Amino acid sequence: MTKEEIKKRNKYAPKILIGVPTYEGKNYCLAQFLDNINNLSYPKDRIELFFADNSKDNTNALMINKKYNIKCFWKDYSDMSLFEKMADSHNQIKRYFLDSEAKYLLHLESDVFPPKDVIEQLLWARKPIVNAMYQLFDAAQRQPCIKLTSYMDKFSRVFVTPRSLDVCYHYWLEGAVQPVFIAGIGCSLMKRKVMQNFSFRHDTTNTENYPPDSYFAEDLRAKGVQNYLHTGVVCFHWNREDWGRHFEYIEYNKSE
Repeated sequence: MTKEEIKKRNKYAPKILIGVPTYEGKNYCLAQFLDNINNLSYPKDRIELFFADNSKDNTNALMINKKYNIKCFWKDYSDMSLFEKMADSHNQIKRYFLDSEAKYLLHLESDVFPPKDVIEQLLWARKPIVNAMYQLFDAAQRQPCIKLTSYMDKFSRVFVTPRSLDVCYHYWLEGAVQPVFIAGIGCSLMKRKVMQNFSFRHDTTNTENYPPDSYFAEDLRAKGVQNYLHTGVVCFHWNREDWGRHFEYIEYNKSE
C-alpha cells in the first residue's frame, strides 16, 4: 500500500480518544504503558490521549504533562473516598471525550497493556460497548475479570459483589464476542451514545463497597444496554500494589 493509499484509508478511520485514569502509584509501569500505546497499529493521527490523575497533589499530573506532552486533568480529591475519586476521574474522561471530536472512547487503565491491534479488533465487534479481556490478581490466583450472569445474590439487594468475577468457563473463551454482565472497564471501547447516557458513580449510602465499574454495569443492565467482551483480545495486566501478591516475579512482556 502506497503512502497516498494509507493516507486516504486513515482519513476515514474514526477518531478515538484513549482516556486513562491514573495516580502516582501506577508510575512503576508508566513508561512501558506509553511505549505500548505508541506501538498501537491504529493510525496515530486518529488517536488522542488524555489522562485523569487522582493523586494526592498535582505533582504527578504536571510530570505527565511536561515530560510526555500529554493532557492530564487533576483536582483535589482529599475529601473523597477511594471509589468516589475513581468515579470522578472516569467522569472527567467522559467530559473531555464528549467535548472532543472523537467517535469512540477507549477507556484504558494505566496498568493494562492491550495488543497492538486492540482498537481495530474492538471496532470490528460493532457494539455500543465492548471490552477486551484481562486478568485480576496474579500467579496462581489470577482469574479473568468477567462476570457472565446478572443474577442478584440472595444476600444482596443490589448485585453480586465484583469478587465473584471468577464465574467463567474456559470453553466459553473461544475468541468470539460474547455478552457479559461485568468485564471491568480496564480496556473498554464505547460509542459516544453510551457516554452520553451513562456516568460513573459510587453510592456512599450503600453498605456494600462497590467500585464504579460495578455500578456502571448495573446501570447498563437497568437501561437494557448489553455489555460485551471480545474473548479473542487479551491484555496483559501488570498487577502490582493494587491486586498482586507476587508482583516481584512479574516482568513486562508484550507477548504475555
